[in-house]
Amino acid sequence: MDQERVGIDQPVLEAARVVAVEAGGAWLESEGQSGCANCREGRGCGVSVFQRLFRLPRHRLYLPTEEALLVGDHVVIALSQRAVLTASLWLYLAPLVGLLTGALVVETLFAREWLTALGAVAGLAGALLFVHGRQQRQARSGAFFPVLHEITLRQAEEDQLPPDSSNKSP
Repeated sequence: MDQERVGIDQPVLEAARVVAVEAGGAWLESEGQSGCANCREGRGCGVSVFQRLFRLPRHRLYLPTEEALLVGDHVVIALSQRAVLTASLWLYLAPLVGLLTGALVVETLFAREWLTALGAVAGLAGALLFVHGRQQRQARSGAFFPVLHEITLRQAEEDQLPPDSSNKSP
């Protein structure tokens, strides 16, 4: 039981690059992996092929930190595996339960096919609104924000200066 708990409490690590810096944090662009391990090895479902073919956008996220980061820094961020699992369950399971509950309730009450479909859509919409509100509250709590795990590559500060502000002496 303790081994399972340790596994859930392990952080999920992801490499990212700093693309913008603000007071109190930085915007990161995930360096993302192309599909699963099988896709990267050339066998598997082929998600990486679609990612390369359609040039899907990289993921951006905000990292609240007091660390002095520079645009171009490469970092590793950590997010609680428990937070990832909880968010996934709410994101996938709640809409499914809402859809099925809406369909079953309307089917039981009215036994009309078109009303059952309408009940399913209403249940799905209600569940999505509920999940959206829940995620808004969780975002404000800060529990689902990533944390800075380590800085793997520091961008040189002189690379950050504009071209016409060089330190040339007359």
